[in-house]
Amino acid sequence: MPVVYDHTDPRYIRHANNIWFRFNDKETHGTLHPSNWTTCHYEHIGGSAGVSTVVTIDHSEHLVDDNFISVVCEDVEAFVKHQAEELEYLSLTISDTDGDQKMLETNINRMCRCLENSLQSRTEKLKVKHLSLSVLGISQVVSAINLLDRDCLGIVTVHLPFDDQVFTAEDFIPLREGEKRQRFYLIIHLHKFSVEVLEEVRKLLAYASQFDFISIDYETIDEKCIELLAETKHSSYEKSVMFSIDHSDDPEEMARRNLSDNKCPINIFEIPSIMSSIASHIGCFEIQSLREVSGGIRRCVDYIKPETHILTYHIRIENYSMVIINENMSRGCISDYRGSVEQQAVRIVNDFYLYTRYQKGCMDELYIRTDEETWKLKKEDDSALWKFFKLLRKVLISRKSPLKVISLNLSTNWQCLVMDILPYLDAHCLESIIIQRIRGIDEECTIDLDEISKTEQWSKLKALQIKNLTVRMSIQEMNILNFERIDITLETMSQEDITYCRKASCFEYKLNIECRQ
Repeated sequence: MPVVYDHTDPRYIRHANNIWFRFNDKETHGTLHPSNWTTCHYEHIGGSAGVSTVVTIDHSEHLVDDNFISVVCEDVEAFVKHQAEELEYLSLTISDTDGDQKMLETNINRMCRCLENSLQSRTEKLKVKHLSLSVLGISQVVSAINLLDRDCLGIVTVHLPFDDQVFTAEDFIPLREGEKRQRFYLIIHLHKFSVEVLEEVRKLLAYASQFDFISIDYETIDEKCIELLAETKHSSYEKSVMFSIDHSDDPEEMARRNLSDNKCPINIFEIPSIMSSIASHIGCFEIQSLREVSGGIRRCVDYIKPETHILTYHIRIENYSMVIINENMSRGCISDYRGSVEQQAVRIVNDFYLYTRYQKGCMDELYIRTDEETWKLKKEDDSALWKFFKLLRKVLISRKSPLKVISLNLSTNWQCLVMDILPYLDAHCLESIIIQRIRGIDEECTIDLDEISKTEQWSKLKALQIKNLTVRMSIQEMNILNFERIDITLETMSQEDITYCRKASCFEYKLNIECRQ
């Protein structure tokens, strides 16, 4: 049960705007302001009777039969969980590092965990203007920030209290942006400012879209760092280095400056917060149409990176190519392409990149079909069809995460073209592959699967269907035991292959295998 929280007048709690707790390995001091400047003190008492804590609230004392940090955490959770008003300042930091370091580390972990638990238990995100937190790792402060109202947060102070503590720029990657993309001032307190720390700060500046400024406060600094800090505001007296961040390429910042300088009327579609709201209610086709209106809108759209929700993507490479995209049951688009097959291929891949680059969800189907004329063109000149698949491969490779597709449907008999796509899809989402003969071809076609069957995607498949194509390899070499349904035609089939298939059917796999002998 929380002690200080239960003994504080609810009227004071409701109007509190500053909560401070400073702790070490044996005691904690707390302040609640402006609730009549309520102060509290928790002190560890050990003895033959066990571990206890004396809690002093203003001038009254309370004895609690529990470890002092547990008692403190009970109060912290209660105050944070039930705080209704916006806080100017929330601080949970250690007061000194002179005590038992292991105990201090334990207390820091306990405090960070109780803060995270209390923030998670709230029905609404806590509004805090300035958060100050002692941590053992940046992930602890990142977790707390992500649970706060980001559109209110203005300053974050991170305390790394021990001599050997460092951080990397990558530690901050999990930071999530607020709906209004509010930036905050990041202050990091650490023991030593080294050349390595400076390098990490510079990396952080490269993708610091969420920060207004970054300041490093230190106890000691390498001489080499001083020589390299010409571009910063460095105060050796205050032992602080401030790094300013250029946000001139931010459309929101550009719009703000134009309005404040009265330079020109601003298009509301060039304001990211407005565009984000609009983009969440329109499809990828409308978004791309907006990009074509003006350079300012295009920069704004590319800045907010609106997520698309494409269900099916059908590509037909023909003399007059076509792309059919469905986002949901009621929204779709058909695009026609003209020009040489090579010109069409380039434009189709460019559109594929624009439509799918922010796709995070799973598509039902990616379908690519080639006709007889394009196939004949391949036999005479491999530039068009080959170029299309190579360009598509580059787009898939360039993604930050693999494209998620449930079913891949291709019309080709060339294994190499399948390999331009298959290895770059999300192996955990892909369930089915359909490979079919190019329509209009009279001659018999075969396909090899030796490379395809070695991919991670193949090993996780549930269904395989190869239509009007003959597979030129033994079924025993195809790694099919994970499949639930197979429909293929084999070039040859030995008695051992038949036995193998019977074993597979014992696992209730549905096999439809023909043999051309």
